[in-house]
Order: sequence, then C-alpha cells, then structure tokens
Amino acid sequence: MLEFLIVLALILLNGFFAMSEMSVMTSRKSRLKQMAASSKRAARALALSERPENFLSTVQIGITLIGILTGVYGGESIGLRIADWLRQVAPGFTYADATGKVLAVALITYLTLIFGELLPKRLAITRSEDIAGVVAVPMGWLARIAAPGVWLLSRSTQLMLRLLGLGKSESATVSEEEIRMLVAESHEAGVIDSHERDMMNRVMRLGDRTADSLMTPRNRIAWLDTTADAGKNLETMREHAFSRYPVYRGNDQDIAGILEVKTLVTHGLDGIGPSMFAGLRETLYVSESTHAMKLLEIFREEHQSMALVVDEYGEIQGLVTISDLMGAVVGRLQAVENTDEDALVVTREDGSLLVDGSLPVDDLRELMEGAELPDAEEGDYYTLAGMCMHSFGRIPRAGEYFDWAGWRIEIVDLDGARIDKLLLRRLPEEDTDDIVD
Repeated sequence: MLEFLIVLALILLNGFFAMSEMSVMTSRKSRLKQMAASSKRAARALALSERPENFLSTVQIGITLIGILTGVYGGESIGLRIADWLRQVAPGFTYADATGKVLAVALITYLTLIFGELLPKRLAITRSEDIAGVVAVPMGWLARIAAPGVWLLSRSTQLMLRLLGLGKSESATVSEEEIRMLVAESHEAGVIDSHERDMMNRVMRLGDRTADSLMTPRNRIAWLDTTADAGKNLETMREHAFSRYPVYRGNDQDIAGILEVKTLVTHGLDGIGPSMFAGLRETLYVSESTHAMKLLEIFREEHQSMALVVDEYGEIQGLVTISDLMGAVVGRLQAVENTDEDALVVTREDGSLLVDGSLPVDDLRELMEGAELPDAEEGDYYTLAGMCMHSFGRIPRAGEYFDWAGWRIEIVDLDGARIDKLLLRRLPEEDTDDIVD
C-alpha cells in the first residue's frame, strides 16, 4: 500500500509540473500585466512568462526525474505486489512476475496520463492566468534550488545549437495576419459580434489606405462660389447639408478658403451674401498619397477637419474630411443613415443590391462577405466603379455585366463617363465562374 501511495504522490507531482508549464505558457501577457497591478502572484507569473528559459528547464528537470523514479520504483515494487497476488489467486501460474510488471506499467501509465498530464493541462488551459499566479511562487523556489542544473542544461543546449549552426532565435512577434485570425476566431466563438469584427479589420487596414482612397472625388464636391449670388449658394447648402464647405472664386482653380457654417450663426439668413465669406479659414492641402494615419496627424496638428487632395502637379483631385477617416473605421454603410434615394446600398425586394459606384472597396468586401477583389492589393482602384473599369479594361455600357466570386455585377446607369449605379446579385452555387461579358 505504501508503494502505491508513493507512486501516486509522484504522479500528482508530475501533474503539478505539467499544470505549471501549461498555465504559464498559455497565459495572456496582457491579462497578467493587468492583474500584476494588484497581485504579487500575477507579477511573479508575468516574470516567469517573460523569461521562460529557466522556468521551462526547471519543469523539464522535475518531470524527467519524476518519470525515472516512477518507472524504476513503481514498476518494480508494485509489479512484485501484483505478482504475489496472482500467485495467491492462481498458485500454478508460471508467468506471475512478468504479468505483474506488465499490469503495473499499464496501471502507472494510465494514472500518469490522466492525473499527471491530461487533467492538469486541461485545468491549466481553462484558468491559465489564475493558476499561473498560484504556481508562480513554488516554481520560483524550485527554480532557485535547481539553478545549477538549469545552468548546465542551458549551456549544453546553446552549445549544441551552435554546433548545429543555429543562432539564438528571435523572440516571436504577433503578425497582423495572426491578429486577424484571432479576431475571426473570437467572432466564431461569439466573443465579438460581426460589427466589432469588421471594425477591427478596418482599423488594421487603415494604415495602408491613402487620401485618394478616402476622398470625395473632385466632380462630387459641393462648392460655394464667392462670385455667385446668395440664392445659388443657399441652394447648394440646402441640397448638401454639411458643416463646412470649400469656397472658390469663379472656379476651382482659384480657392478662397473653407467656410464653417457655425460662423453664419452671427449673421442669420440675412447675412448669406458677400459678407458670409469674410471669416473663411485657410485651405489645407494634402497629397493624394498621404496615408490615413498621417492624415489624422495633420488634422490634429493643424486643428482642421477638411483638406483638398492634390496630385503631384498641384491639380485638385478631391476632398477628404475627418468624417471620411471615421467612415473608414466605422464603415460608410453604417457611418451615415441615408434615405433610400441617397444610400450607397439599397436592398431590393428580390434580394439584389442596388449599389452606388462610389462605394469604397473595403465596404464592397463586406458586402460580398469577405470576397477577394480582382487585383485590389495593387491599388489600381478604390471604388466599385473603379473595380468595374479595371475588370472591363474600358468604360462599360449600361446592361453589361461580369461575374466575380459568386456575384453578378451589372452596370445599371452611367452619368456621362462615370459609372453611377450597379446591380449586385448572388449567383446560384453551380454558376460561379469569373466571366467578363
């Protein structure tokens, strides 16, 4: 009986080491840092996870020694006990010793797997940070006791790595793709909803976007004109209700500045005339290649929320605002509640989608449920209209269509050379070839 209790104690000690290793290595450092502010145990667990070499060596020494002792002591002593019992039950049984050892090894293996490996590791995974804090203190003591052996093992390992031509491995960093996978897994597990998932993905894409992918194109800017009569400017403001307007003198080659509607409060409607342009703000210009994060920094430094986008020749290409940056994160489909007449996407009764050609490709991906767009990473286009022109290789005609990633994209309306409206329909499962007609 004593032998069995000793073996059981060794198995449970093996489980302690296995649980310690799993809990510390699977603990989230961000969570441990948060807990360390109010818990010394969590602080010790964090120290172990940030420098795991000595900790892992200590665990390995403990598990190896326990495995040897369990095998040598348990297999021999318990095997003899079982053999004696077999002789009593079956006096003529000639293979009692061999059978006793086999049964002892099978019993010890079973108990080791259940109580020394699987169960402790399952517990460690379910409550990794809490358990890491509990085991950190005793493991710290054992690490100090085993320091000479740990030093010898570490130096021996490093020597073997150098002999094999392997240098010191760099600490692993989490890649953007791994973050995306973590976000996707969290969504599948129900931790975050689809809107939160989409927003996180947009945030990660924001750093790669430039001003020309965010801006309102030049031909869709709502301008005010200092040379126009008050009625025409008032009509523009009524049709396009914004808090700020770019202002020019006669045409967009002569920019006067930026009008903030709040400055008109002091004038009232009677003040909508030449005097309304007396307090214009200086115009901010940015390059079309300015990245979104740099654009945000410029807005913050200049205390502005609107900028004209120019190309390398100084020609105005469009207008970008802080709202465009917000839309890139929140999603333009959710950023503004529009009427069906002005909405970027309108769902029709048959389930098809009537889509504005200016729909950004990021929102198009969401609309097409994450489908990869043709050559989108090359930056040749930024809108659905641009994707169509890229796919056709020319300006398409109304009624033409092409199929992509299980969707049929049909040109519905053009405004001159500009693709205005398109119809998106999901194709049946059997008809998903990528064809341009």
